[in-house]
Amino acid sequence: MIPMAARSKEKENFSDEELEEIIDMHAPKGQMSVAELRQVIRDNPLLFAGLVFTFGLLLGVSLRPGRRR
Repeated sequence: MIPMAARSKEKENFSDEELEEIIDMHAPKGQMSVAELRQVIRDNPLLFAGLVFTFGLLLGVSLRPGRRR
């Protein structure tokens, strides 16, 4: 392994495309449509079950009667 001090002295030249890929600066591809979301849920029912469970947990915690303020 190369120590950090030795690695910082080395100069590396990367192209702009390589730098964007390294630090992941490209623009987001866009949001998913409702049809795409439905297809993802159909393909992975465990994801849907996890989302429903999480929503129920958050709803239950927010509605519990003995909440402290």
